[in-house]
Amino acid sequence: MPEDPSPLPEKRSINPWTLWIPIIMIALGVVVLYNYLIFNSMQSKEDKITLADGSVIKRPPFLGRLEKDMAFTERSGKTVNLSELKGKILIASWVFTRCPRGCAGVLAKLKKLHDEFGKNPGIQFLSFTLDPEDTPEMMRKFAEGIGIKETDPWWFLNGDKKIVRNFMTFSMKFRPVQDLPEADRLTPDDKYIHDLRVAIVDHRGHLRGLYDVMNADADTQAFYDKMLRDELRYFLDEQKKDTP
Repeated sequence: MPEDPSPLPEKRSINPWTLWIPIIMIALGVVVLYNYLIFNSMQSKEDKITLADGSVIKRPPFLGRLEKDMAFTERSGKTVNLSELKGKILIASWVFTRCPRGCAGVLAKLKKLHDEFGKNPGIQFLSFTLDPEDTPEMMRKFAEGIGIKETDPWWFLNGDKKIVRNFMTFSMKFRPVQDLPEADRLTPDDKYIHDLRVAIVDHRGHLRGLYDVMNADADTQAFYDKMLRDELRYFLDEQKKDTP
C-alpha cells in the first residue's frame, strides 16, 4: 500500500503586534512631526521683532558671554578694566597701527558708525591691537589720525600678546590671528592676517553678533552693514527697557 502523504504544514497565526507596531510608529511619527512644525512656526514668529522704524528683523542670537573682568592698557597709558563698562553695549574690533591690509577699511566703517551712534551714552567702542609693539603713544596718534578724540567713547587697547589674543579668540569669538612669516609679507609691516569682522556685546555682557563688514562681495558687505545697524538699534532698545 502506498504511504500516506506528509501532512500539510499548519497555518501560523499572525501576531497582531506585527500589524500594529508599524501603525503605531507611523502615528507617533506624525505626532512628532506635527509638534515640530507647530513649535518651529511659533519659534519663527517669536524670533521676528519689529524695530521702531517699522523694519522687521530676526532676533539676534546669543553667541557667548564675557565671564571675567579683563585689564588692558589704553592709548592714554592708563590701565582700564572691562568692568568699568558694565551696562554698556560694546562694539569691538581688531586693529594695529601699521596694518597694510584691512584695518583702515574696518576703522572707516566704525568711524561712520561712531558718528551715527557715538553720542549715545550706552555705547562704547573697543579696538584691540594685535601688535604688542603698538605703544600707547602710537595708538594715540593713530586714533587722532582718524578723528577719534580721547574724550570719545572709544578705547584703543593693548596688553600681553597671549592674553589679548586668547580674549579675542575665545571670549569674543574672532578667528585666530595668523602670524605671517617674513617670506610671505608684502611689506615689513605686513605681519598678521586677522579677522576683519566687528563684534557686538550687549549691555548684559552677552556676545550677540559678528558682522562681516569687509566682505569681498559688495552685496554681502552691504547686508552686514545694515544688519549691524538694525541689531544695534535693537540692543539699544533692550538696554533702555532694562534701565531704571
